[in-house]
Amino acid sequence: LSSREKIDRLIEEESELRGYFVRILFVFFSSSSKVRMNVVVSDPKYVASRDMTFKSKEKVGFSISGSDSGKVYNEDGSLAFQIKGKHISLSDAIWLKDGETEEPVLGMKKKLASLHQTVFVVKPNEDVVGIVKIKIGLKKKINIFLGDSDDGDATYSAEGGMRGKRFDVCDAAGNVVCKVQKDSLNMRNMLTDQDTYDISVPAGGDTAFFVLVCTIIDELFHEQK
Repeated sequence: LSSREKIDRLIEEESELRGYFVRILFVFFSSSSKVRMNVVVSDPKYVASRDMTFKSKEKVGFSISGSDSGKVYNEDGSLAFQIKGKHISLSDAIWLKDGETEEPVLGMKKKLASLHQTVFVVKPNEDVVGIVKIKIGLKKKINIFLGDSDDGDATYSAEGGMRGKRFDVCDAAGNVVCKVQKDSLNMRNMLTDQDTYDISVPAGGDTAFFVLVCTIIDELFHEQK
């Protein structure tokens, strides 16, 4: 081959190699986004643009069934959400409110006369958009359904130390879509009447929905004490 032909061959092989790596990267990021992206339940503005960790603070002995409230903070210390209400029941909802506007984002209502402890996730217009329930068996498990029906397989599930506030919420494929972790050795928890734990949501997750779901899970296990 002439020098020119050799150069042309090298250019062609380099172009094919670049195309190969581009395809690999495309497949990698496409599959990653499928794992990380979640359905928007609340509002698009609450979808995480990156991996985010919120800090939930409540008084020791706090129960959303009472008249107290909980607060959830952003990583910069600003108020992201607050939880307010008087009594969780079929008729009245406990509301997760925007930290700035104090407008209700999502609420929770208890389902009565149910074999399993069940809580509805509702929009401000009272439409049911999710269901959280304890599945009783050899091992207690939380099942989370999107929509207004709990027929069929759960969209998400949670297992782990619910009472100790250390658990993961996973999708049907086992991918972690939300993580809750409490540092039991945190001096603030030990020396004050505040119970603090982190709620981590990956990029693409509906932060309001998962913060509320984690609050519901905490309440369901609080009631069983």
